[in-house]
Amino acid sequence: MSAADSHTRTVDAFSAYLEGELPPEEKASLEHHLATCIQCRTSLERFRRTLGGLGRLKRTAAPYSFLADIQQQINRRSRGRFFRRRWLLFGRIPFEWLSLAMIVAMLVYYIVVLQSSPTGVKPIPP
Repeated sequence: MSAADSHTRTVDAFSAYLEGELPPEEKASLEHHLATCIQCRTSLERFRRTLGGLGRLKRTAAPYSFLADIQQQINRRSRGRFFRRRWLLFGRIPFEWLSLAMIVAMLVYYIVVLQSSPTGVKPIPP
């Protein structure tokens, strides 16, 4: 077997080796090759670091209280103008609801005015 084939076979076995899935004779052969080959030892170390880096990606990026902590900080720095506790039943009135109420009020006014205006034009008597 050529040296290139030995390197390729060793690199292909890294995952099974690190997971402990290699049969004892293959594991012994791989460890013997790693003891004599600096290139494969370096490749194995890079492979371990890559797996370690990927394993850290599974963790959450921020704690669960991240949003609440940011909102508290904004509330503190704005002296209570933003993200304050709502003590009233509905809290602050959202502008969307206020706009919708105004549109409905204007529509009702328009309909009432339209119904009270004359529907036809009558000529003025001479």
